[in-house]
Amino acid sequence: MKELAHAAATWAGGFYLHHFTLVFGLSLIPTVQRFAVVRWDPPPAVSVTTEVLVAVARVLLVVVAVRLMISSTGLGAATAWARLKAGIDADPVAFWGQWALLAVAFLIFDVLPNALIATVVPEPSRDLVTAWLVALKNPTIIACTMLWMIGIGHALIVGFRRQ
Repeated sequence: MKELAHAAATWAGGFYLHHFTLVFGLSLIPTVQRFAVVRWDPPPAVSVTTEVLVAVARVLLVVVAVRLMISSTGLGAATAWARLKAGIDADPVAFWGQWALLAVAFLIFDVLPNALIATVVPEPSRDLVTAWLVALKNPTIIACTMLWMIGIGHALIVGFRRQ
């Protein structure tokens, strides 16, 4: 499980650095949207419209990252898919363990900071602090988490274990 997590995180970090403009650029859309919605509470129509834009940006990031990941393997999509399934079947504990790690990361990077803001930050400053927190998380924690999940697929496709 640890090997898979390391391989996925290493791939994700390398992908982020190599494709910084793509990842950071698409992450700026949710960054600006989250900051504005939390800070200024726009009308519902604006909130909903910008949420759709955020969803499109995130889906686009995943689709482009997956396509780039598959093309970097030199395999076709069907072969990559077959290897992914074989990798999951070969070590389901390692695969599903990644989701347990994701749950722990969610507690550390989402639940805990929100709880701290609610208990430590004075009421008049909470919206501003929350706005900055969600804005900072989008190009960092959220983007890296998405890439890490794609990196799990990459590691399983290319075979991450040392022989």
